[in-house]
Amino acid sequence: MLANPIKEVNADLDLDRDFLDSLIFCWSIKKMEREVTQPVTLETEVKDQMLATIYGQAVGDAIGLLTEFMTKDEAIEAYGKKPKMLLYSQKVNDVHRERWKDGDWTDDTDHVVVIIQSLLYNKGELLISDFAPRVHRWDREGFPELGDFGGMGIGATTAKVLKQPEYKTKPQEAAYDVWEKSKHRFAPNGGVMRTSVLGLHQWHDLEAVFKNAVEICKCTHYDPRCQASSVAVSVAVALMLQHTSKEKTSGNKSSRPVDVTAVIKQAYELACRVLTTKEEKDELWWFMNCTKLKLLQLDEQDRIGFTYKCLGAAFWALKQKDFQKALIKVLMAGGDADTNSAVAGAVLACKLGVSAIPQPWLDGLVHKEWLDHYVNRFLKLQEEMVLPIEQRTPSDDLDLSLLLAEDKERHRKKEEERRRKYEEKLEKLEAEKKVKKVFMI
Repeated sequence: MLANPIKEVNADLDLDRDFLDSLIFCWSIKKMEREVTQPVTLETEVKDQMLATIYGQAVGDAIGLLTEFMTKDEAIEAYGKKPKMLLYSQKVNDVHRERWKDGDWTDDTDHVVVIIQSLLYNKGELLISDFAPRVHRWDREGFPELGDFGGMGIGATTAKVLKQPEYKTKPQEAAYDVWEKSKHRFAPNGGVMRTSVLGLHQWHDLEAVFKNAVEICKCTHYDPRCQASSVAVSVAVALMLQHTSKEKTSGNKSSRPVDVTAVIKQAYELACRVLTTKEEKDELWWFMNCTKLKLLQLDEQDRIGFTYKCLGAAFWALKQKDFQKALIKVLMAGGDADTNSAVAGAVLACKLGVSAIPQPWLDGLVHKEWLDHYVNRFLKLQEEMVLPIEQRTPSDDLDLSLLLAEDKERHRKKEEERRRKYEEKLEKLEAEKKVKKVFMI
């Protein structure tokens, strides 16, 4: 126990009682401020779940690419009826898949990283005004440091929204306009694919998780079903972290496993807040509680990208106990397999922990070291969220204006190099012409 220095001083000096009480009060307030403004240390188990969620997303995305856009029958023809294990190197290098290296994830996890970068730069504040232009930049540049030439794998709805003239300043209005023009027919999975990380951020506060999930979703996908999907996944992740933290601090020698049924029920209740009709809520309930993967018809023609199919695959996976078996079943069902497996991988890994992820999948992520750089900074941010924002670690390297300036300079150099090569080619042709003239003479 820290001694009260004022009381010790008063043992030797006879101070006025009121003056002494005011000093003691001030000292107590300062002591509380020092205690409150210290970063917290995440429990080892909670940190493991956070890592597992992001890694589960990335490996699910990367391994799911093996069957993306295939029917179930085509997946069986390519990889066998019931494969026990699949590796990134087994990827069929057709026109679609050959654009990615073995072990590379797609746009699903790219968007997770964009969210992380935005949160890091804004010291934990989720600002739509920052996130939207970052997604817009990603669409044009990808991650240049990884050799990208643009945002590969982008969905049709996201692409259409990002092309709206006002997107960078009014993203949600742009998304709403696109949704309105579609006559509310489409509810794609481009919102739910990136939302698992929002269950990690501010995980103690379900209201904040709800708000963040809705706000980020509406930046590209305005349909209430897209919002409901994003909320359900984010809240489920946050609830699992809360469960682990509660068990850790309870003092029980053996922690109880997470109550999946209770998680689904609470996630459903919060997700229903963005829905209006009983029919909408009943549909959400069915997909969140589906116990047979085949009933989801993940490869259903013209509906593979429906947000509830991805949601259903994720909550089906949450009920499973073996990460490898569950992910292989999801991807072998075909359809939008990278997105289905990414979200399923995130929620199931959150429940089971990093050790449940097959080591070949984890080690085989082609950009894992690069991902780890941002993941570790994100975990540090979570520990600093109790601090006033001005005391949190800055991420000036993620200043969007600087990144855009770097993009401009990179393009300038590429253009100079292109012109140089073109001029060299012209000079070579001119030299060859002169040689021909000499021989003709």
